[in-house]
Amino acid sequence: MTTAQDLFRTLIHHNLAPRLRALGWQGSGQRYLLPDPRSWAQMGFQRSRSNTAASVRFTVNISVIGKAAWAEFRSEQPDMPLRPRPGAHYWPSSFHCKRIGDLMPADEDIWWELAAGHSTEDVSRVADGVYAAIAEYAMPAVQRMLAQAGVAVVTGPDAGPVTGPGQP
Repeated sequence: MTTAQDLFRTLIHHNLAPRLRALGWQGSGQRYLLPDPRSWAQMGFQRSRSNTAASVRFTVNISVIGKAAWAEFRSEQPDMPLRPRPGAHYWPSSFHCKRIGDLMPADEDIWWELAAGHSTEDVSRVADGVYAAIAEYAMPAVQRMLAQAGVAVVTGPDAGPVTGPGQP
């Protein structure tokens, strides 16, 4: 029987990664970057610590952190990574780090679940729900966060990300 861990990898690799790339995101596995010259705009898939072969729960973390602000932060905290992690919450208030549920109308933490033995259709339904949350709530939030930093982002399957000064 296929484990929930295998289904999670399939969900990311086959169901979500191509759709995320169509929105302009780059990356693979559980970490994606929306290219921007002035900010680290990232998305990460966080799995629960209590996952097993039978069940996987996961959520999506979004972060937008100015590269100059991150470099300054790192100069004071040299043990920090070269690039911030999308699932970590850093202290300065100028760092925007959110779980996707915080960006949705209910404003509550949301976790999706896959169970061993789920069908391909079940995995596709979960992927559709995750993608809808990203497209409808995370993308506009990321664009707002980047606009606050003075950078407009236009994404799409034809153009990919385009950045420049101003509002979207």
